[in-house]
Amino acid sequence: MRYLKGKKIGIIGLGNMGRAILNGLVSSGAVGRTSVIGFDNDPAKCADVRKKYSILISKSILELVTHCDSVIFAVKPQNINEVLKEASFYGKDRLHISIAAGITTRRIEKALGGKPRVVRVMPNTPALVGEGISALCKGRYASRSDLKTADEIFSSVGEVVELNERYFDLVTALSGSGPAYFFYLKEALIEAAVRLGMDRKTAKRLVLKTALGSARLLLESGHEPGLLRQHVTSKGGTTERAIAVFEKAKIKETVARAVRAAVRRSKELSRG
Repeated sequence: MRYLKGKKIGIIGLGNMGRAILNGLVSSGAVGRTSVIGFDNDPAKCADVRKKYSILISKSILELVTHCDSVIFAVKPQNINEVLKEASFYGKDRLHISIAAGITTRRIEKALGGKPRVVRVMPNTPALVGEGISALCKGRYASRSDLKTADEIFSSVGEVVELNERYFDLVTALSGSGPAYFFYLKEALIEAAVRLGMDRKTAKRLVLKTALGSARLLLESGHEPGLLRQHVTSKGGTTERAIAVFEKAKIKETVARAVRAAVRRSKELSRG
């Protein structure tokens, strides 16, 4: 971890994603426990993280920013303005990494004032189990080295792709919100099986193992999803009958509308 060596990393927000990043950094060996400082407004979260990870917990955002080379804003979009206001007092020469959905680098730069180094990241919740994928882009004043630093941080919780910021509303709608779409489908399949008489435990096991195996097959085969779907869909068979119901219900069009709705919401968040 060339770019993280000797660096202090601060994490503001110790909810699910903040903890996922912390866990990835520490468990992967990317940094030592003494190199990470955390802060959250919730004392219970701070106490729990201190007990589990034995890292230093700051008393305030200002204190954290003062002692860190890189600061990760792992907070909800609606809380970002307040956090940036506090960070701006002593954060001009730090690297600022934000995972707040819909919040642009320009908006962060303006809130911090001057020429702050900003990297925007859109991770997703599979980071909690080390299987996330994060999109990165840098602001006007961040360097390639800053981008590499963020890359090393988020590589500890999964894969990383670099994209132009103009795609970030779509990334938010696709991979950021995407896990919920898959969970929704699995939820629907399990409920359908239960309504048809199967016990929930067995239905869940069948559905989740099918999902895991299908994802692995898709990744390892290198084939397009459509081709693999065709391999399962025999002429006149059960799968063909099920797909026909999906087609009649225009599921693909519904998915496209859902993604567009999520993109619109991301744009709304960016405007504050």
